This record gives sequence, C-alpha cells and structure tokens, in this order.
Amino acid sequence: MRRLFSKSVLILFLSSTLLLCPTVSGWSAEKFELKFASEYPDKHPTSANAFMPWIKEVDELSKGRLMIQFFNPNTICPAREAYASTVAGSVDIGASPVHYVFGKFPLSEVIQLPFLFNGSESGSLTTWEVYKRFPEWREEYKELKVLWQWTSALLELHTVKKPVRTLEDLRGLKIISWGAHVNAMLRALGANPVDSKPMDTYMALERGMADGVVCPIAPMRAFKISDAAKHHTILHLGVDVFWAGANLGKWNSLPQDLKKILEETTGDKMAQLSGKTLDEGSIRDVQWMKEQKHTFYVLPQKEKERWKEKVRPISEEWVKKMEGKGSKVARNLYETVTALGKEYSEKTPGGYKE
Repeated sequence: MRRLFSKSVLILFLSSTLLLCPTVSGWSAEKFELKFASEYPDKHPTSANAFMPWIKEVDELSKGRLMIQFFNPNTICPAREAYASTVAGSVDIGASPVHYVFGKFPLSEVIQLPFLFNGSESGSLTTWEVYKRFPEWREEYKELKVLWQWTSALLELHTVKKPVRTLEDLRGLKIISWGAHVNAMLRALGANPVDSKPMDTYMALERGMADGVVCPIAPMRAFKISDAAKHHTILHLGVDVFWAGANLGKWNSLPQDLKKILEETTGDKMAQLSGKTLDEGSIRDVQWMKEQKHTFYVLPQKEKERWKEKVRPISEEWVKKMEGKGSKVARNLYETVTALGKEYSEKTPGGYKE
C-alpha cells in the first residue's frame, strides 16, 4: 500500500511539472531582440550617456530576455526615413527629429517657437509633460508606441568674420538655417536666411557663401563648422523636437513584464537624461572652443528683449494658423509650454556656462 501511495504521488508530481514546463519555457524564458535606429552615432554624448546605459539597464532588469541592438544613423535605415521605417516594422525602435517628417506633427511645432527654454533639459521636460497632458498631442503619434520625447540642444548664432552683439550687427547678414521655422526667425530679425544641410555648412561658410549659421553647439565639431565659425552669440533662440518610439506590432508582441520594464525605464527619466546629456555636451564643447581661442558673447537681457520683440508675432501667428485648421487647444498648448518652459528653465542649469 505504501509503495502504491508513493508511486501515485510521484506520478502526480511529474504530471504537474510537465503541465508547468510549457508555460515557463514559452513565456518567461522567451527572449526578444529589438532593433534600435538612433539619430545619434554611438560616440555622441547622448548615445554614450543616455541610450547605451538604458539598453544595458533593460538587459539587466529583464535578465537577458530583452536585448536592444543599437544601430548608428543610416545603417539599418536612412536617417530621414526613421519614422516610416519604425511604423512599417523594419525598425523596432526609432529615435528621430520631427522635422524629418515635416507637417506630420503640427502641434509639436509649438516647441520650436522662439525663446522658450534655457537648455535642452528644460525643453525635454516640457515636451514630455505636454505629451502626457494633451490627448491631442498623443493622437498625432498614434502610429507609434511613444517611449519618450526630448529636444535638441539650443540654437545659437555662429559667425565667421565678426561677432554679432546687436540686431544692427545681424541686419543683412547671410545666415545658414537648417529648418523652415529658423528661416522665419532670421527674416524677422533682419537677416537673410540661407537653406543648407549640416554636412554642407562648413563648405558654404569656408567659401564665403554665408556669414554664419544658426545651429546647436553640439554638432559643430562633428561637421567641422567650428573650423570656420569662431564667433558665437549665445541667445537661446530655440530648439527642435525629437521622438523615441516602438513599432506597434512589435510592442504588442512583447510580454507584459517586458513592456513594464520599457515603460519604467523611459518616459520622464529618459526625457530628462536625453536633454541633460545634450546640455552637458554643449558645455564641454564650449570649453574646448574657448581653448581654441573662439569668442563667446552672451546677449544681455536688455538687448535680448529687442530680439524677442522682433520674433513675437511668430508665436501668435502659429496659434492663429492652428486655430484656423480647427485646433481647439493651440492657445492653451502654447500658454502651457510657455509656463512650463519658464518653470523648468529656473530649475535646470541650461546649455551654456561661462
């Protein structure tokens, strides 16, 4: 009888184990790999100090079950096609500026309006906060599972022959711009905008085709712009907007615990870290440029108010344009961004330090 009882217990134990095994091997032990197309190369300060540590953290928290493979720009897909590639699924996670898909995210243009932030950290925190607050904003990104958003480093003015200290110094100068919104600002300020791309800017400046460029400090060394433009006017003109998001099909295929890991490691945390690393990178590059005898001029507040007054109509025109297209939140959104930009700018160190 005892032998029969022991045999029955053994059979029951083995049966239970066999029933549980498929669940374990088919769910918790399954591994997933996500292809991540980055706008920044691996040596970029935001890749090195934000993206790469995040990828490592996800690997550790998932105990190796979720691996994110980092791809430099223009490797897994053309950089300008990151959005389409992510939506289509040839890329699992993309990270890219909104201006590559001009007109796709009209509400995001509010972040590009002039003189709102003191740095990328304040811009990034503001952008992610309005993403959370406004369902109309989230609706524009419905083709993706957005993980976080952030902004570029601040747009500053860099000139070749002489520094610009006043509006009068700027008037009539040919200044390279990398975006339509910057063209509008330059025209309002009295300059003549010149369309160009980052990789063509150095040659244009070197050949005298333009007097300067409006761009962030961060990419100047990479594109050799700092070899030509050695006078810098710090005015914090504006920023660009970025998104990081996953293909919806891939996202939906992930187990719930892996989704939770991705959500808990991105959002506010990655928005702030992306902006902070850009600001810190700008500060380091300024120090290097000063060692190369570049000149830096911080626009005094009284003079800056003159510049602000010149571009003020751009913000009001944006609100009216959006309202004309049927937006019911444009003015509230602009006022919210302005208030948040001021609040976060007072709490964060910014993207320039003497």
